[in-house]
Amino acid sequence: MINATIVLFGGTGDLASRKLIPAFIDLIEKGKIAKKSLIIGIGRKNLDDESYKKFLISKVDEKSKDKIEELNIKFFRGDVSSPDGLQGLGKLMSFCEIEGCNRVYYLATSFKFFPGIIRKLKELGLDKQKKGFTRIVFEKPFGENLKSSEELDNDIHRVFSENEVYRIDHYLAKETVQNLHVLSFMNPILYSTLNNEFVDSIEIEVRESLAVEDRIEYYNEAGAIKDMFQNHLLQILSLILLNRPKSLDSKSIHAEKLKVLKDIEILGAENHFFGQYKSYKEELENKDLNDKKTETFLKVVLNCNNKRWNGVKLILTTGKKLDKKFGEIKINFKESTIKHGYSGAKPNKILIGIYPKQDVNIVMNTLDVNQDSRVKDVKFEFCHACEFGPNTKSEYSVLLNEVLLGKKDLFASDEEIKECWKITEKLERMKEKIRFVYYEDGKNPEDF
Repeated sequence: MINATIVLFGGTGDLASRKLIPAFIDLIEKGKIAKKSLIIGIGRKNLDDESYKKFLISKVDEKSKDKIEELNIKFFRGDVSSPDGLQGLGKLMSFCEIEGCNRVYYLATSFKFFPGIIRKLKELGLDKQKKGFTRIVFEKPFGENLKSSEELDNDIHRVFSENEVYRIDHYLAKETVQNLHVLSFMNPILYSTLNNEFVDSIEIEVRESLAVEDRIEYYNEAGAIKDMFQNHLLQILSLILLNRPKSLDSKSIHAEKLKVLKDIEILGAENHFFGQYKSYKEELENKDLNDKKTETFLKVVLNCNNKRWNGVKLILTTGKKLDKKFGEIKINFKESTIKHGYSGAKPNKILIGIYPKQDVNIVMNTLDVNQDSRVKDVKFEFCHACEFGPNTKSEYSVLLNEVLLGKKDLFASDEEIKECWKITEKLERMKEKIRFVYYEDGKNPEDF
């Protein structure tokens, strides 16, 4: 059991109350973190320890409300943009140097504040300690382009070593994504067919029914390209395409992911498709923001130019205000060239659910016993809920536990992020040539 002090920058933000505090509660209940561990929320609101707890109680889900009172939570009123904004934080944490504990700094703020926070931690002598580890966690987005990402890395590495740095991408903690290694590497029957000899295309689809809502100011600058494509979708794709590493340690996995990302090519503009839901303009007007023709939907087609995957279409789709919330990885196999007089045969598929279910279905052909000389496609289904129950793990609970254990499998390396930005910037340079439509709220953009 780990005794830790977790310092939460952006402690009054939505992420802290909805995701991080419930994750801390989960880890304490599971015995991963000692009950005496301290959580320090940092924010500009005029709160004390007691009123901070009441603030969190008003924000968290119902099952977390009663448990907050039991947490060792303190509030530090500080402005990270002010020169003296963190003065006094060391005193609040001083018991660590006496008793010995482990520190985790979690930066749930805009990336624009990252360098200033890091400098202040260094100036206050809070970047190192005599006993226990110090680790620092960064929320996405990690910069807004390749240049800013590289500058951030330079600022960070002046104070923290790469093995102390954790860049959060919560999609990497989804059970489906974590299971990709096992499905591929532990099942030769699958791995042996996952290549351009047998596979026609791979589709990764993440659809959301909600609008941008209170993220409109950020989203209008980022769009679906930077909000989903640059991080979540490319990270999932790299996990699907990577070759079997020598071992499943984080260093080997990151090395193979990086090789894949370096081989990614963006096909011509005619292969892609962007859109924006029609009520988005109204959301802009309500916030007095300019319309930048920001894409809320994208469908992008890539190629991986290596021996194993070259020629397989890689189709990434995501969007807001669509007909439903849904996520799936679909591996489409090539059609069989051997017919033997049978009709009705369809290409095999592997369907890996991300949301709402984490099921795995393999679609195969079998003889239709009711019709002579005809083949029927059937599903071989693995029901995740049937096997493991309906409850899924909290992604942030999984990630925070990995940070405490010092494991980096579920975190993007600095080199991976740079390659993702390089791919993203190539896509952005061809935006003007890509088809763009305005689609009805709750409808499929491809129908327009």
